[in-house]
Amino acid sequence: MCSRRHGEVVSTTPAEDRYFVLSANWNRRTTAQQVANQFLAASGKQISRKTVARRLRGGGLYAPRPVVCVSLTRQHRTARLQWCREHHNWTEQDWACVLFSDEIRFSVCHRIVDAN
Repeated sequence: MCSRRHGEVVSTTPAEDRYFVLSANWNRRTTAQQVANQFLAASGKQISRKTVARRLRGGGLYAPRPVVCVSLTRQHRTARLQWCREHHNWTEQDWACVLFSDEIRFSVCHRIVDAN
């Protein structure tokens, strides 16, 4: 056991934390439980899945979240196609003002268009 901050007792060393992150980076589909099992086989030291998950989060690795998409009906697709046909002659500046918001997560980024 070692102490990193005042009052915090941790069961892993910084070198072990790096081992967890490297193991997870080496195989991105591995779970925290699998990393804990690999560590147990390599070192003989038992570490809980939650501890490994915390160390991975501390190293910038997070569990992947499933992407949820909006299911489109035939009416949605028809309406989108009609809208696209009505706007097929728009310029790049016109399209710069459009934000498609049917995605679950999106970010707004500003792009500078060269006026030349």
